Amino acid sequence: MTDPLPAPQTPAYETLEKLDHMARQILEQIGIRILSRPFLALLSEKGLSVTEDRVVFSPDQITTLLARAPENFTLYAVNPSHDITIGSGPSRLAAGYGCASVMDPDGNLRGAIFQDHVDLVKLVHTSELFHINGGILAQPSDVDPDSSHLAMMYAALKYSDKCIFGIQCNRQRMEEIMALAAIRIGGKEALVHTPRVLTMISPVSPLQADQTGLEALDVAGQYHQPVIISPGVAAGTTGPIDLAGNVAMAAAEALGLIMIAQTLHPGTPVVFGLQCYGSDMKTGNISIGSPAYALQAKYCAALARYYHLPSRAGGATTDARNLSAQAGYESMLSMFTAMQNQVSLIVHSAGILDSFAAISFEKFIMDLEIIQMIRFYMDDMTVDDTTLNLDLIRSVGPGGLFLTTMDTMKKCRTHSWNPAVALRGNLMNMSPGEKFVKNIQDTRERMLAQYRQPEIDPAVLKNMDDFMHQKGVDPDTLPLYY
Repeated sequence: MTDPLPAPQTPAYETLEKLDHMARQILEQIGIRILSRPFLALLSEKGLSVTEDRVVFSPDQITTLLARAPENFTLYAVNPSHDITIGSGPSRLAAGYGCASVMDPDGNLRGAIFQDHVDLVKLVHTSELFHINGGILAQPSDVDPDSSHLAMMYAALKYSDKCIFGIQCNRQRMEEIMALAAIRIGGKEALVHTPRVLTMISPVSPLQADQTGLEALDVAGQYHQPVIISPGVAAGTTGPIDLAGNVAMAAAEALGLIMIAQTLHPGTPVVFGLQCYGSDMKTGNISIGSPAYALQAKYCAALARYYHLPSRAGGATTDARNLSAQAGYESMLSMFTAMQNQVSLIVHSAGILDSFAAISFEKFIMDLEIIQMIRFYMDDMTVDDTTLNLDLIRSVGPGGLFLTTMDTMKKCRTHSWNPAVALRGNLMNMSPGEKFVKNIQDTRERMLAQYRQPEIDPAVLKNMDDFMHQKGVDPDTLPLYY
């Protein structure tokens, strides 16, 4: 008899205690460098200990400040049917974020344009897998950089009514994003009373916070809007090469900025995020497709539960330079790990290629299928008298055929896994590669054809347009090509 398979491994509590102890030592003895004199002065006024250009935290401060952050929170959508809870329940998904290039299936790059961002907004809106829309789905090269934050936010608010992903910007631009969102959801008072705009803020690893990130943190807190604190620490380059040290330092960075948020605006909803990478020691580049990335995501989820905070990690990420087998297996590992460990919010769930260098529409569609496969697996199977169905097996009997039974006919569309992209059956005189890409492109075209713009009060849309005009952006001249 063979030994039974081991149960899925979750980090032992004692291991989490060691990582937490190290993170606290870093915060108490080394601290977070603040790359802003005004914020250093402000944090000192509010009671944090400042040593030269760093803030350090006493054990009591760490306990007190972390206790101010809520364990979970509701993120309210423009349409209440899309409201979600972050920090309890299933993993919530957001698509790729931050890419300035678009890659075709063969690995050719071009600059992203505003049309790409809008098409991705529509795909995210159409897919029932995603709960949050917007952010930087594709950084458009054909829009003035000084107004691109407004153009991207305007598109998300006009073409979708799901929860809103914000954009980390300086104070002025953050204020503009909040003002535009407030118009869409019924005014500033409605905005400040409910978490609606989720902004992702990253420290400058190792152990630093810059002016832009601190201003974004401050403005979000002033509006009582939630923030994801998400260090991007790469083992061996911006962090220790030992993964334990890398995770502990990233945890210190995340906790440090979370405590700064609670110092500035107590009760600000926060998400504890560790976007910890591996590194390619041959080149010094980050690696988002290595097992190190997935393994550290597991510890992100476990540490967040340890701290009683929502978690954030990456999803279908890969270092692959085109749509390839590598893109598939690396993305499956990272996405499966995040969902299996119940990461509260998974960003980069679809579309990423080449270590965040590019977004790919083809990869986006492929990743949807990866997510659906994982969900099918995680939903498990029901084992009871109905599903065991002895009467059916008896009626078909030895040598019979279940395909033609009424039971199979009734359930064939709901009880089996039927991919939209993966190859099965006739290749229609195409090579496997050609047919695979065609399946993806057909799925994309079908989703865009299914897209229906959500209803928006004409008066609200006019107010949004007027605001954009006041900021020097004409919505009617944003570069759309259809």
